[in-house]
Amino acid sequence: MRRWLLVAALLLPLAGLVAGIVRQQVALDGATRWVIPITGHDPRDPLRGQYLRFAYAWQVDGDPRGCDPPRGCALCLARRQGLVTATIAPPAAACPNRVDPRLSRIDISPGLGPRGQPGFSARIFVSEASAPRLEAQLRSGPMVVVARLAPDGRLMPERVEPAG
Repeated sequence: MRRWLLVAALLLPLAGLVAGIVRQQVALDGATRWVIPITGHDPRDPLRGQYLRFAYAWQVDGDPRGCDPPRGCALCLARRQGLVTATIAPPAAACPNRVDPRLSRIDISPGLGPRGQPGFSARIFVSEASAPRLEAQLRSGPMVVVARLAPDGRLMPERVEPAG
């Protein structure tokens, strides 16, 4: 009996890891690809790790008060005339490309965007080898983030690259 409990205790973390991997793969299989302009800076330090922090440079539409309590904030992404727009929408509104900022780990800065709109920022892990190159590119010209939007509303940044 004790042997079975030991085996179960050892297999339980492995089962959780496999379930997480399967969940991520299912989300990526149904995800759509988005190329979103960004602005950013490179605050890498030993305490924060190798992360590149950036702000989404999409056009924000809708009532900014919809993102005052970030828990209820939802964004509806659209491509219009070559631009990416993020419309602040109520949680119950119909939206084919809904982004959940909480699930996406997007930080919301109320009223800091143009026209008093909230600002939306995120971060992406970068390797130590590519960090200096990305830092120089962020300072020299426009950049984009290539991300996947999962059906559950998670916007998952994959990589940062020069625009165009």
